[in-house]
Amino acid sequence: MNLPSDSKIWIFQSTRNFNAEEISEIETTLDQFMLEWNAHGAKLTAAYAIPYDRFIVLAVDENVEMASGCSIDSMTRIVKRLEEKYNFGLLNRMLVSYNLGEEIITLPLNEFKQKVKNGEIPLHASVFHNGITSLGEFEEGWELPISESWVGSLLDTAQTS
Repeated sequence: MNLPSDSKIWIFQSTRNFNAEEISEIETTLDQFMLEWNAHGAKLTAAYAIPYDRFIVLAVDENVEMASGCSIDSMTRIVKRLEEKYNFGLLNRMLVSYNLGEEIITLPLNEFKQKVKNGEIPLHASVFHNGITSLGEFEEGWELPISESWVGSLLDTAQTS
């Protein structure tokens, strides 16, 4: 995305990859939304990305105009509309996704934590941190190896040595 690194972002993950038809509809929906997205009548400088054909990342350059509660609500409505049509799980914040090279796996948070503690997820897997809020954080630390991520505190010392 061609916005400053301190731009505000929101990350929505799907429980599965989007197919080509879904990506086309998501792009059409978001392109239209970006043209109209505003805060109290002021156009927002915004962009989006669809990494791994599985996540929707929306960003706003708040150096130009701050996103307001109403503008965030309108963004959430667009995401909710996509969710209702396709049942992607986009608004479920209790899911965690991790990457095993060619496969992204999404699990409920409690199940993910248990699998990490039991050593059932390989240390070479990378995990996505969907709670980050700036574009710079996204570019630097959205996807990290498990041992370097927020998950590292779940690993016992025997696993990491």
